[in-house]
Amino acid sequence: MTSPLDKLDALEKELSRLSTAEDKLNSVTAYLRDTRDSSRRIIHDIRTETSETDDEAKTGKRLTMLMRQHGLLEAYAELQIPKMLSEAVKPLENVLCANVDITNGRICQEEGKQACGGCKLVLYCSKTCQTQHWRLHKNDCKDPIRSPNWKPAWIVEKRSPTFMSGNNTLNERWQNDVDRIALTRAHLWGNIPAYDVLALARNETVLGKDYNVAFVASGDLRNVVFTVNGLPEEFSGRLTIILNDRDSHVTLRNILLLSLLGLPDVNSAAELALHAWYSVFLPMEYAAQVSHAGFRALQDLKVDGSIHMQLSPTSTLAGQVSDDIRSHFLACLDDTSFGMGEAAREYERVRFAPSRVDRHHRWYGRLEPSHRLACLEYRRFGLVLPFGAKNDHFNMPNRTLFSSDGCWLQNDLANPLDGWNAKSIVEAGRKHGASRADLYGCLYFFLSEQLRVFARRLRKFRISFHIFNRDASDLSKAIRAGIPRIVTFWGPLLATGQHATLLGYFMNWVNRQKGGNINSLDPKASEYSGMMEGLEDEGKIPRLTNRSLATAQEYAGMIGVYMGFLMTKYDNSKAFQTYLDKHGMAEVLQKAQLKLRQRHTILPNRIGSRVGGAPSDLPEFPDSESWYFDACVDQQLWSERFIETVWA
Repeated sequence: MTSPLDKLDALEKELSRLSTAEDKLNSVTAYLRDTRDSSRRIIHDIRTETSETDDEAKTGKRLTMLMRQHGLLEAYAELQIPKMLSEAVKPLENVLCANVDITNGRICQEEGKQACGGCKLVLYCSKTCQTQHWRLHKNDCKDPIRSPNWKPAWIVEKRSPTFMSGNNTLNERWQNDVDRIALTRAHLWGNIPAYDVLALARNETVLGKDYNVAFVASGDLRNVVFTVNGLPEEFSGRLTIILNDRDSHVTLRNILLLSLLGLPDVNSAAELALHAWYSVFLPMEYAAQVSHAGFRALQDLKVDGSIHMQLSPTSTLAGQVSDDIRSHFLACLDDTSFGMGEAAREYERVRFAPSRVDRHHRWYGRLEPSHRLACLEYRRFGLVLPFGAKNDHFNMPNRTLFSSDGCWLQNDLANPLDGWNAKSIVEAGRKHGASRADLYGCLYFFLSEQLRVFARRLRKFRISFHIFNRDASDLSKAIRAGIPRIVTFWGPLLATGQHATLLGYFMNWVNRQKGGNINSLDPKASEYSGMMEGLEDEGKIPRLTNRSLATAQEYAGMIGVYMGFLMTKYDNSKAFQTYLDKHGMAEVLQKAQLKLRQRHTILPNRIGSRVGGAPSDLPEFPDSESWYFDACVDQQLWSERFIETVWA
């Protein structure tokens, strides 16, 4: 049997004999088909050198050097890698049997149909597979976090929770232990559900009209995806979308995700974008495709910061970005600065910092046992996959979620679930066989469905993306100027017509306005206790009495778990109006010939309330499932509000 090195020797001689680039590429392609291991290595090694010393790595490195010597690297990347990667990208269509034992080479490929009777998190194709897999699954199924008697750490340890104690010692230690960039700088995933900001069904009815949408502090692409997916199938106009975000990492990722979603095969495009967006680690082929997308973007990025890319035959991306975008792209292409082990240790360092345990347990305390385990599993491994799915091939760090020197860019609480509606996630997952308990498996199928629709629409509709990331100093001046400057500068850019709308999202206003948050009330006030009793009477939270818990400290601690729910009973509309008045909103609007829309047609007045309701409307929960998913699973910021501004 011919060894890989002998085959490589033969290829080297053949390349020296051949004269045309086409013939040489054909020989390399034939070699790679015959030696799959080297094929995978060249995908990994095509852009950068590797420091690995195993035989596979040595063969791959030698092949890379050989291709570089013959001037084949770029041509190979452009012509062969996309095809090879498309064959390696295999999206899930339904949940597979969880009988996976990598150590013993046992992987069942049948669809899962019978849920584990204990945790309901995994499915099996047969009783035989379930019995065979129990030796491994019992560690998850019997995880202490699933126990009905599980309690947050501060109750077990008989102390006050760190988020209520007023003792900042742990917080200071956390600040020293975790870089500030991991705490405050990057917000790569949204923390409120996505909205369709056109909502044509409630506003415009002309499907052949051109529309312009500007996300001036865009964050990730979730609102873009929802807005494009909300267009009627008969839409025939042109949609222009402006994306601006001051964070270069956010801008870089938005460019990469749009580039991936424009790849020829819709299903593969959605699969790659899904994991590039939300999975902390990637299969080697996926990581290579992300790198390849970054390389193509670099080619389209000019020295002056301008960029122009053809995403599909009908959709384009253009814009002007800052100088550091180029360095961030290069960092994504460089896999020598840190490896899988270093990335995994850094991810664990941030996710499991001891001083942050109470904040995680505050959320877990609201969840059903199997949902606690599902969330802990994502916190451990960072993969958006069905629970128990084969994942050993996710062995490369997603470099867009780390800094160039390997620091995790987000805080320890960042969660993909926060950007979408949990009830919708579960409904989508169940259509593909996922169980209600498997939150991140359901999220996988929900995102796959949304991104496939979006990718198809990139090819069907005429969409122009214009992407920017304004200089941070300019943006900070605009922020300090506050509401008047925003309305004055953006108001005149509204199109004419009654449906043209300037949307405003007020995120931190409660910190600057008394009465905006429930925390401004005296805990001993009758209004405060009445809201808590109302939640208890409605069965939305356990009845928290001193008699039902062992100590007063436990009682205080459990109140901390449910404190956020009080905002669902609290009307902060008057405080919000006072806040707007203090910032001269009425005068600014009059000067700009604008007005506040009294009955919203696009967004609710506050998160959870209905569109078109009164400013004083509270969040609505029509049934127990809505309450559980919207209030307990979704970590909503109930105090935050929206405004809609239109021509006077």
